[in-house]
Amino acid sequence: MVSLAERYAGYVLPAIGYGTVRDFCDSVDHFGTLATVSGDLKDHQRPWMVKAILGGVPRGSRLIEIGAGQPLVADLLVTLGYDVTVVDPYDGSGNGPREYEHFRKTYAGVRYVREVFNDETPGLDPASYDAVYSISVLEHIPIPALAGVCAGIRKFLVPGRGRTVHAIDHILKGTHQDYNAEHLGTLVEGLGLKRDALARILAVAKDDVDTYFLSAEGHNRWRGVTPYEQFPMRQVISVQVCVPPNC
Repeated sequence: MVSLAERYAGYVLPAIGYGTVRDFCDSVDHFGTLATVSGDLKDHQRPWMVKAILGGVPRGSRLIEIGAGQPLVADLLVTLGYDVTVVDPYDGSGNGPREYEHFRKTYAGVRYVREVFNDETPGLDPASYDAVYSISVLEHIPIPALAGVCAGIRKFLVPGRGRTVHAIDHILKGTHQDYNAEHLGTLVEGLGLKRDALARILAVAKDDVDTYFLSAEGHNRWRGVTPYEQFPMRQVISVQVCVPPNC
């Protein structure tokens, strides 16, 4: 049987991409519950991130996950031979979890730093990590704080060969789409990419029949007890960023 590491060793990572149904179906075939556990965009994003790390970062590397919440991906990467540090305050901010003690005991192979990630985060070694990644996190960070996050990525990555990879929820159409567009544009610029390149990718994603959109069921999970009028349906995709790309 082909292992995950062998299967995704050549996984291609463009600088900017988007989640597809083809990739999601591949994840269901090879990742089991990791591709079905949430019922929202994370079912696509979590397996994709594992593929991205296997395809772009050598096994044995030191990784940082920003804002992991339940560290399902970090735990799997540890079993695949990576050294993973999760940076998450676990204080409920951004609707994130608070169950730090439970996660620490359940996913004991992961190292934890209970802080907000930026260029002043304590407990991390500068210029020492081979990759910094995040899953459905950066879109929750206020625009003024993005500069500190991007500076932190540059500070903690190994110079010259470190890679940063992110799966970002993005509203293509609907409530807050203008703010979301400015947020994503600010983020990609902070990571050293161009807004016009992002615009081209988003235009393709909008009309691609294979684009993976948040489902009605996933939206309803996000809505929770909020009345629909206050949280109407939007067209949401996963934008995937990799700097530098390996394509």
